[in-house]
Amino acid sequence: MVKIHNIMEEQVITHVNELYDQVKAKGAVWLTCDCENCRLDTINYVLNRIPPRYVVSGRGVTHNNAVVLADSQLSIDIDRFALEGMKLVSASKRPYHKSTLDVSLQDTSRTPLFNFPTFTGNVYDGSTFEALTDVELVLKLGDEKAVMIDSGWSNPFKTFAGSNGSFTFWVAPIRAEKEKENRDFVFTIEAKLSGYDPVTYSFDVPIVSEIKDRIQLNSVYSLKTQDIFMFRTDVVNELE
Repeated sequence: MVKIHNIMEEQVITHVNELYDQVKAKGAVWLTCDCENCRLDTINYVLNRIPPRYVVSGRGVTHNNAVVLADSQLSIDIDRFALEGMKLVSASKRPYHKSTLDVSLQDTSRTPLFNFPTFTGNVYDGSTFEALTDVELVLKLGDEKAVMIDSGWSNPFKTFAGSNGSFTFWVAPIRAEKEKENRDFVFTIEAKLSGYDPVTYSFDVPIVSEIKDRIQLNSVYSLKTQDIFMFRTDVVNELE
């Protein structure tokens, strides 16, 4: 079987560990913990916000590593996301530094749950098709703001420069009455940016409950939402 590998994992792991060591050495007051679990949370945070680079051979590893090392903007983006992730993880009041799941869901060995995929998407200018930064996005489940699986996952979420207008949400599991229960969940994304008309986008997600949790990040278990296009308040939306 051919093994596919994302070489960005090594790059991110190296950057995150080096940054933790540097910040710790400087005695930053906001760094409340630098344990292995906190570092892993930060690594996951960064990997979920940068494009992967997949290889299947040693030659591919060598070539792509050279490309990555030569990409100074990518290194800057990794460091920026790493610092942001570190601050979010450090600010989280997590007694065991892994998850802020509801206490009632921490022992899920025999609990039927609705486990949600990570939701990813992009926000663009509707006229120029350029990625937008500083867009505030709120994910709602029904009429309420959706609870994230971990405090390292922001809701609201703001898009950043260099990330192609991408956003990511990961909703915490919800207890089900029984295993293999079918249920449709209605989510809404509200997007706001100064100078642009606000956008609301709704989508349905059918989920089947299962007696296991999915509290470890898995890039395969994700859902790409519809791209969001925003129009400036002084530009006529030709799609209307």
